Amino acid sequence: MDATQYSAKDSLLIIDDDPGIIEVLTAYGEPWGWSVATAGSLTEALARLADHVPQVIVLDWQLPDSDGLASIRALRAHTTIPILMLTVRDQEADIIRALQLGADDYVVKPFSPGQVLARCGALRRRGQDRPEGSRDRVVAKDLVIDIPRRQVWRWDALMELTTLEFELLRYLATNPGRVWTREELLDRIWGDVGEVFDRAVDMEIARLRKKLGDSVEAPRYIDTIRGVGYRWRDDPGPGGP
Repeated sequence: MDATQYSAKDSLLIIDDDPGIIEVLTAYGEPWGWSVATAGSLTEALARLADHVPQVIVLDWQLPDSDGLASIRALRAHTTIPILMLTVRDQEADIIRALQLGADDYVVKPFSPGQVLARCGALRRRGQDRPEGSRDRVVAKDLVIDIPRRQVWRWDALMELTTLEFELLRYLATNPGRVWTREELLDRIWGDVGEVFDRAVDMEIARLRKKLGDSVEAPRYIDTIRGVGYRWRDDPGPGGP
């Protein structure tokens, strides 16, 4: 079997520049029913994902063109495919941060190939049980939005947002580039709560911008579309701390 090709099912993408790790996981993976594809860098992995969709991604923490956290952010900007991290780091803070950013599981090196593939199988089953199009965790610029828990993390800090601020952020950030009219936001977020004016949206946006450290003059997160409403900027946005 050509290890660079995907089959229609049970496909695994290994992103690692270590030939030894690729060889052993491929050798173990194929008898386990996986069709294995590989990428030696984040750039190569993103190119592969443009054409093929694996069921699970195995991601090495240190790649030639990216580190673990940056790789997770980049992948989560394109896909919700389950990610298993391979790492030599066993510091709790690193692991927690990776999981917050969107990794689904991790294995510390040195590892057992059987354990890695068993965990990949569990992630595959979890992904199959997830409703199509569902997004429980969204990475938007330097924010991680945990929708079920209604939490927003900015780097290592949990942001304190009101219910209205969270809902505004959720609608904007999960639809980058889309222009929301004030009327749409009032209908989606405020609902049928009596007489509410457009100005209520503007006031909540101003409060949200303040907590994000954003500005009207030089926005990094939220654009004002004059006479219409607001949109989340569809660009890479702020970098690291």
